[in-house]
Amino acid sequence: MKDFFNNVYIVLIEKRTDFSGRASRSEYWSSWLFIQLTSIFLLIFAFRARPLLLIFILFSILIIIPSFAVTVRRLHDVNKSGYWLIVPLPLIFISYLFLFLLSLFSPENQSEGLNFFQIISIVTYITGIFMASLWYCFPIFMFLTQRGDIDKNRYGDPN
Repeated sequence: MKDFFNNVYIVLIEKRTDFSGRASRSEYWSSWLFIQLTSIFLLIFAFRARPLLLIFILFSILIIIPSFAVTVRRLHDVNKSGYWLIVPLPLIFISYLFLFLLSLFSPENQSEGLNFFQIISIVTYITGIFMASLWYCFPIFMFLTQRGDIDKNRYGDPN
């Protein structure tokens, strides 16, 4: 239990903006579990008392950079670049762009049903989000769960 909170402290306080070096599996997954449990706890209370929603939103904003940093360091531990995380960003951007365009041409703004552009927009949005989800679910998840390099790699010594 002491290691759990020590790992959380390292990720959220000591190395919150450190994108270099390596992070062990226990460091990554301890912080992930803490963040998920805290988010669920805050969200449950935010549903019961609306002013607490601000605390949940603030917590969510504050953990973005430390979460991204520990994920990059975890990828470094398996000798992968942090750029693996940004590969699906164009898909996500295009998906939301088409969702925005779809909202401009919504059925409320027209007298008829769906037109060809709306159908293409919907299909593009669903496909983009699906492909980005697959990217994060399989290769990235595989890298985050596999054992790190035992020896020194291009990102430094193991922890």
